[in-house]
Amino acid sequence: MRREHRPHVIMQMAASVDGRIALGPDMTMFDTHQADALIPDDSALWEKISLAIEEEWHPEGTIMGSGTVISSGAPLRELPVHAGNAGGLYEDFLPGDVLGRTTTWAILVDGRGRCRSGYKATETPGNHILHLVSASAPAAYLAFLRSKNIPYLIGGEGHADLESALFKLHEKLRLNALRLWGGGTLNGVMLRKGLVDEVHLILRPVIIGGRKTPTLADCDDLAPGGAPAQLELLSATNEAEGCLWLHYRVRAGHPPSRTDRT
Repeated sequence: MRREHRPHVIMQMAASVDGRIALGPDMTMFDTHQADALIPDDSALWEKISLAIEEEWHPEGTIMGSGTVISSGAPLRELPVHAGNAGGLYEDFLPGDVLGRTTTWAILVDGRGRCRSGYKATETPGNHILHLVSASAPAAYLAFLRSKNIPYLIGGEGHADLESALFKLHEKLRLNALRLWGGGTLNGVMLRKGLVDEVHLILRPVIIGGRKTPTLADCDDLAPGGAPAQLELLSATNEAEGCLWLHYRVRAGHPPSRTDRT
């Protein structure tokens, strides 16, 4: 997808020296670990980076994955069976009254329809949640979102189609810039698809290790002839608590695959 057809995407993350973004597997943003006290407090630096991104890009939304808010093994809230015709549910739902009063968006990638709290992210004035879902989401879940007047964009089969979603966010909602707050699976997919333009990374002076602990980019291994996302370093600064602030630009395009070379 050409960059002018989607929002500018700025990844903002914090990771250990070995690239871990959590202290253990399957942890959400609400979970704690007994080793939390040993991790340097980078909250002031996170805010400093957020302000720098705001000043340069004025992002209209923040995108994160469902695994950030609900663990893979968490029991799902049961929803009433949708008894009517489900066909109309599998279309984008963008209620005009929500669009009319929203200036920033909390965008949740929830392809399978697991986040069922009804949370709207409206505690911040002018903000509202929007779900990105796929055709595999249960009809009962889509009906639930509509009953709560929660907007959603639909695309993809087993997983949300992120390229299509970014195009719609730009074309339908006029979003020009987004923050990306992972986790690792979402980061990895978006990097693989060339959907990230910049990376602001806090590098924490710890090594966590682990075989299942999530990393900055968890995705499929490189295919034969594939290419990693290539970065251009824009700045690197020493910050408090031994942290580094690394700012990269993601280079546009990828080297041709073997099958493309002549």
